[in-house]
Amino acid sequence: MEHKYEQFKGQPRLPKSVVPKRYEIKLKPDLASCTFAGTVEISVDVVAETKFIVLNAADLNVLEVQLFEVDEIMVVEFSENLPCGVGVLCIAFEGTLNDKMKGFYRSTYEHNGEKKNMAVTQFEPADARRCFPCWDEPACKATFRITLEVPTELVALSNMPIVEEKRDGIIKTVHYEESPIMSTYLVAVVIGLFDYVEDQTSDGIKVRVYCQVGKENQGKFALDVAVKTLDFYKKYFAEPYSLPKLDMIAIPDFAAGAMENYGLVTYRETALLYDDKHSAASNKQRVATVVAHELAHQWFGNLVTMEWWTHLWLNEGFATWVSYLATDSLFPEWKIWTQFLDEITEGLRLDGLAESHPIEALFLLRDLAFYLFFRMLCIQKLDMEHIFRCRWRLIMRARLMKYLMQLAIGKVHLLSACCKAILVRNAFREMFPYALSQPRKINCRALASYIKQYSCSNAKTEDLWAVLEEESGEPVNQLMNSWTKQKGYPVVTVKVNDENLEFEQSQFLLSGSHGDGQWIVPMTLCCGSYDVRKNFLLQGTYESLDTKEFLLCSHSKGRLAETGTWVKLNVDQTGFYRVKYDDELASRLRYAIETKCLSATDRFGILDDSYALCMACQLPLASLLTLMGAYKEELEYTVLSNLISISNKIARIAADAAPELLDDVKLFFINLFQYPAEKLGWDPKQGESHLDAMLRGEILTALAQFEHDVTQHEARRRFDAFLNDRHTPLLPPDTRRAAYVAVMQNVSTLNRSGYESLLRIYRETDQSQEKTRILGSLASCPDPDIVLEVLNFLLSSEENWDHISKTWGSGFLITRFVGAIVSPFSSSEKANEVEEFFASRSKPSITRTLKQSLERVHINAKWVHSVQTEKHLAEAVQELACRKN
Repeated sequence: MEHKYEQFKGQPRLPKSVVPKRYEIKLKPDLASCTFAGTVEISVDVVAETKFIVLNAADLNVLEVQLFEVDEIMVVEFSENLPCGVGVLCIAFEGTLNDKMKGFYRSTYEHNGEKKNMAVTQFEPADARRCFPCWDEPACKATFRITLEVPTELVALSNMPIVEEKRDGIIKTVHYEESPIMSTYLVAVVIGLFDYVEDQTSDGIKVRVYCQVGKENQGKFALDVAVKTLDFYKKYFAEPYSLPKLDMIAIPDFAAGAMENYGLVTYRETALLYDDKHSAASNKQRVATVVAHELAHQWFGNLVTMEWWTHLWLNEGFATWVSYLATDSLFPEWKIWTQFLDEITEGLRLDGLAESHPIEALFLLRDLAFYLFFRMLCIQKLDMEHIFRCRWRLIMRARLMKYLMQLAIGKVHLLSACCKAILVRNAFREMFPYALSQPRKINCRALASYIKQYSCSNAKTEDLWAVLEEESGEPVNQLMNSWTKQKGYPVVTVKVNDENLEFEQSQFLLSGSHGDGQWIVPMTLCCGSYDVRKNFLLQGTYESLDTKEFLLCSHSKGRLAETGTWVKLNVDQTGFYRVKYDDELASRLRYAIETKCLSATDRFGILDDSYALCMACQLPLASLLTLMGAYKEELEYTVLSNLISISNKIARIAADAAPELLDDVKLFFINLFQYPAEKLGWDPKQGESHLDAMLRGEILTALAQFEHDVTQHEARRRFDAFLNDRHTPLLPPDTRRAAYVAVMQNVSTLNRSGYESLLRIYRETDQSQEKTRILGSLASCPDPDIVLEVLNFLLSSEENWDHISKTWGSGFLITRFVGAIVSPFSSSEKANEVEEFFASRSKPSITRTLKQSLERVHINAKWVHSVQTEKHLAEAVQELACRKN
């Protein structure tokens, strides 16, 4: 490389001497050869004299231009300095429709029995440069006018409506309207054969859902959600949707859950399509929440865009929060705000790792192959894709990397507690309603003001705080910096001392270690009743609170230490912290759960905090199991769903720590879930709730996993009926996974019929959600030979890691794979084995995920050791297992 180009190496951002204003892009994809050619004419503004124009390009063939593939930039050199002013940069290029599900890539589908290719774009975070040379940074906003040259029989979509279409034999040239100003990562193109369904909003915006030919009916639910959600957001943001149309399209091969491209939102099929006959209630909910999330981005992200990826949490945290607001308005019976607890909990679990980082993670480009991580931690540029892993809950957890997004989501919700504790102005209080149980208000003056001020522009975290400070008159920035600029969160220990409650905060780590973080913690508590509340700020390490005022307001008489009155901190789980109660307070809360004195959100919180403390070896397993026994008559979906998840984790730990107790542990869990299982049964009931439908499947699956004989027998009976008749009412979508798990648990090398039957269903169905259910059940078999066969079926006959690495490359899918495989191990020996395996196979894109996963293995190993040394555990487990009611 010539010395004159060295100045462009290792820069965190592109030079600012030339800025783009308008792109004229022409693309000609060849779906047979999987290549494309194109030209781009970029209207630029030269703001400082220079001989060089530097922009991004990757995996493109550009003649007579200096390309630096490692740095993903191209440098155009001129013979003399360009004068300041406006000019046009014209570039011709060629590229490959790759199979990596990023940039301009190919996806495959089947039409009339023939496999075909479609062309799809996925540009977030930094892959527009793989389709056309550009300033591929979110702050470099411009307008885009796109032209596509494609076969006449294909549907060609982009961000904007078609303005003109010219046909010349078997080829058509499609011209699209010029877009409003937007970032490159939001540009989108999709080309293939599709059907669609169509509707329009109250103000005439045309909305379509595109899908594979023959599946258009499966798009009707998402279409209805989208139309109503656009109307909702128009009122909520006090700003109309800014484009003349909205297309949403299901893509067969799609790495994320969905992507909010302006005017052309792309989805994984399972996140957009819903079929009454083959989709479970959980699938329906996922479609609704993902659609609401992506449409929220049309305002919060597309109209107003973060200035740099450092501020990504602004996009994702608020889009998720607002998507729950919209979903609740459409489906109040789903109690979606209670389910929001899952999002907060996931954030707590992620931020409890030493390998966590602040939600304002500093991703700066260094020598254009590296990003500087927080506190100068240097990792390769590819690790930025680690942020973009699907959320998702898978779910849902929609589009971007679950890790950073869950931290953002949880800490955004923390603001609701902050505003109640500190901010009293209506504008801010309406923006962040206090309690999960309270109805959400549509009017949001502060957020509307922020969107209006930064419309068609870029914003930083501080810009949002400034608007909120102006609206509320309160020091928002100072308060929030302790939550957004340092990693982790506190655990608040509370104990009774005579008439006082004593509080102490320390950083919570799942490893059980002590961190040095300290926060301004908005504390809420109630004492014996939700009518007896106290809000205050825990600003230092220690605080003491006189409880006489509570006792005067309550029915209790005497000292708190003597009355037996329960005390619940973090009321309705509005704060982003854990609570550790002393033994006496914990016992009172257990009784309050049994006697149904606490809300579902508080029952959830007590359980989840206790589970986290047990994992961190700060609470004995016997104590956690005893607490779980208080939930034997639980019927709330979100609480039971978490109870099931925790039970599965404990069973895995018990299998390693005390295998001789495993049967009793499973029997205890079976007894624990009998009450809701008997209430729900196997068959849907007329008029039952959406949540009951979701819960039925989860409860029965749990009982099948814990080897409950009655459940397994009934599951196999219904599965046999389903094999004979795919339309039988005996096995609707909500309970199929339970049946599939039960079937696989009885499969062995000597009895393969159930396995073969499931494979047959998998191959016969064209429903993505049904295929996902089956794939998620196949490894439930206790026979290791069958499990190995399943893995070979899922992968290939090649050497597995080479195949995985080649297939998923450097994107977030490979980080999800590594995390899911490594994290459940629970011994130092396994950690060493994993480290040894990756010593010669690791790559920069999985470095951070591997560190986090190994940290989880060590946490599990420490927990196993703690359980092994716990006194009286066997007696406690046996007593709980024998307890019927």
